[in-house]
Amino acid sequence: MTQAPGYIQVEVEGRRFEIPDISQSFHQTFTSSEMEVVRNEKKYTLRLVSFDLISRVCVIEINGQEKTAKIIREIDVMIEKMGLNATQSKNHRQMFAPMPGLVKDIHVTEGQHVSKGDPLLILEAMKMENVLSAPHDAMVLKINVTKGQAVERGLALIEFSPLPAT
Repeated sequence: MTQAPGYIQVEVEGRRFEIPDISQSFHQTFTSSEMEVVRNEKKYTLRLVSFDLISRVCVIEINGQEKTAKIIREIDVMIEKMGLNATQSKNHRQMFAPMPGLVKDIHVTEGQHVSKGDPLLILEAMKMENVLSAPHDAMVLKINVTKGQAVERGLALIEFSPLPAT
């Protein structure tokens, strides 16, 4: 699914939806963490319960019912099309650069245990900072890059070792 101009792509309960940009297609009234939305003459009350900026996952209450949603960026769709998304790299021993870029920051150290979704490093590509997260629970065995290093697509950035059974 390619994101159309003026739309935001979200994933809720494993299904993806494109939602029109609120400012272009909705009448809205804002109060603190709540928003009232009227669309097709039907009124919805939305309340932001929580939002994780790194994972882009938020919990929204819609007319009293909580839903978890993930905001999908155009870069996420591109990475999926290239076959380089985290779900396809489950339990792999290495994380590869999904595109050429610059290593802006490294959030882990060798020997550190990480959980699925933990931020590992920030790769700047196409003038955007992309947080690359752990695809599964593991131990960081080796970090093959340094902060400020330019990398090419396909370079092994981090090597993992499975966690010992407990």
